[in-house]
Amino acid sequence: MKRLLITALFLLTGCSSVSHLTIQQPEAVTPRLESTMMAGVSSVDITPPPGLPMGGYSMMANKGKGFRTRLKARTVYLNDGQGKSMALIQMDLFAGSLLLQHQVASAVAEKTGLNPADIAVMGTHTHSAPANFHHNDFYNKHASSGAGLEKRFLDFVSTRIAEGVEEAWAKRRPAKVATGRKDIYGVNRNRSLASYKLNAGQENQDDVFKAVNPALYMIRVDAQDDDGSWKPLGAFSSFSIHATTISAPVDVYNADLFAYAQREVEWNIAEKYQPQWPVIHGLTTGAHGDMAPALPFRGDSLFAHLPVNWKESRDVGTKLGNEAWMMFEELGSELSDSLILRTAAREINIRENNKVAGVDICKDPAAGNALAGGAFERRTPWLAALPIFQGGNDMARRNWFTDSCHGRKRILGFSALQPIAEPKESFPTTVLFQLLQVNDLAILPLPFEVTAESGRRIGEQVIAEYRRAGDSVLKHAAVISTSNGYFGYTTTPEEYDRQNYEGGHTLYGRNMTPYISVQLGSLAEDLLATGNIQELLPEWSYSLKAADFLPEPEFGKGERVVLSEPVYREARKIYQEPYIAFRWQDAGVTGINLHESLVSVEVKTENGWKLLEIDSKPISDDGYDLEVRKVANAKNGMAIWETRWYNPADMKTGEYRFAIEPRGNSGRVYSKIF
Repeated sequence: MKRLLITALFLLTGCSSVSHLTIQQPEAVTPRLESTMMAGVSSVDITPPPGLPMGGYSMMANKGKGFRTRLKARTVYLNDGQGKSMALIQMDLFAGSLLLQHQVASAVAEKTGLNPADIAVMGTHTHSAPANFHHNDFYNKHASSGAGLEKRFLDFVSTRIAEGVEEAWAKRRPAKVATGRKDIYGVNRNRSLASYKLNAGQENQDDVFKAVNPALYMIRVDAQDDDGSWKPLGAFSSFSIHATTISAPVDVYNADLFAYAQREVEWNIAEKYQPQWPVIHGLTTGAHGDMAPALPFRGDSLFAHLPVNWKESRDVGTKLGNEAWMMFEELGSELSDSLILRTAAREINIRENNKVAGVDICKDPAAGNALAGGAFERRTPWLAALPIFQGGNDMARRNWFTDSCHGRKRILGFSALQPIAEPKESFPTTVLFQLLQVNDLAILPLPFEVTAESGRRIGEQVIAEYRRAGDSVLKHAAVISTSNGYFGYTTTPEEYDRQNYEGGHTLYGRNMTPYISVQLGSLAEDLLATGNIQELLPEWSYSLKAADFLPEPEFGKGERVVLSEPVYREARKIYQEPYIAFRWQDAGVTGINLHESLVSVEVKTENGWKLLEIDSKPISDDGYDLEVRKVANAKNGMAIWETRWYNPADMKTGEYRFAIEPRGNSGRVYSKIF
């Protein structure tokens, strides 16, 4: 999260109502044997109605007016045929959520045979999606531009993802998998180089494009077709990069650069292999805490105010997508029906259990001054001009009395005052430490934004435990940030002492990464000794300040009406894209169901109208060039909507029209031909 304006917390009173949630913990599920290794995938749309605050840019963020790229949740279900299964869930959201993980696990256990330890919910950390669904008041208050838990959004996403997990399970087929790692450069760069260079062995690294986590990890999954042949189901992968190519002024939901990298691979698979089923690319973020996208550098303090630049987002996203596609193809020769699956989870309240194997973290969390100043290139307006909030500045960190667990962190608002405005109980406290093994790859989902060096150390700790146990199968350990919850950052102790933004947002002190490493190392040791581990807290109960950002459900009583002819708008700035706009009246925000297909472009052919495809890519709102946004409210619960086709095809030849899918009792409508 780039801009957490905690100095404003003294002015915020929070929310007036409280939501009490108790989630039923599922009973331990008896393993279900299959005749062979099985796999299934699904993709469900989780695009919410307009009106929700977007997470990542805190108070500077807008509320979503619609979407440019749909938000999806993609599931890869794996079963080893011997009674062990798992579900890897990638979401186009700011972060995972412990509430979300618990609700999904409770919902799917009986039908699918999945235990909570078998389910990982991993966010891409896009800064253009809702965020008010955390299990703590602190981030429900500060992560987005609105404060409080939006329970209707939590329930909507939980229901959709649970449906996706059950769909992937129900559609499982005999399968083969391949895992691998590929290092790529030029897609991400280090935004906190001065901190990174404090790590042992990195002192002389001056290249921001080499001081990175270059690892693209991937699990390719193929399945048996009805005719006995084998074709791809898709892939789950991770790469360490911040989803911040789209800047704070954006006012439509989107998956940031991940949308391009996901869809490019999915389209390529569908075109080349033509499977009988929809394919997925569940791409999520890795150890990305100090990994910025490789955008052109325009200086530090002004970058946050630049206009939204979709062209640059596409450039970075498609480059990553092309690398992922090449890796997917390379893994084709390594597919095997031999599968090792292991899962382990240990749920810990880290305030109550702040010591492990000689490593202590702070019992009381605190935000630092550097947090208020914002991250490199995403500085907080006005505050970042003050030296006391500038990361790495001696005024922003302690130079004396540094023996406490918070070390050199200068606590924002002073250590005596911050707890008054932000009670310690409002901070996140419960971590689901989790390890999921797929053949030679360990997936380590964490609710932190993990810096590149922290990710290396955590992964090395887990691999070392495997080696000590005499297990030589494991080769790779992929740390996945912003998973199963959100806790801010974790840095190495060396990085922490500099107190750049990342250190200021490491809430539990300088030993957070060593603490995580020991906890996951211990989890790996116990897993190898006993099989599968699931140690959960006694109950899943939460009392959280609540908010209502969405209107009450209502389907408009008016009629669909075409309001304008399609109009071409030229790009007037270098960062802009040309588009064709069309407006119509339709159901209001709760009746329009943005998670269902709505808009496409059709072309007239000799055989009538059909969906337009360009380079085998359908021009619909399931791609990345058709935007849908609410323009205004209308009478009788209706609203005025606009769709924009960005980067349209050459209009000199052919006849085209926008097609709007039915809603409620209203049938299809079409724009005038253009």
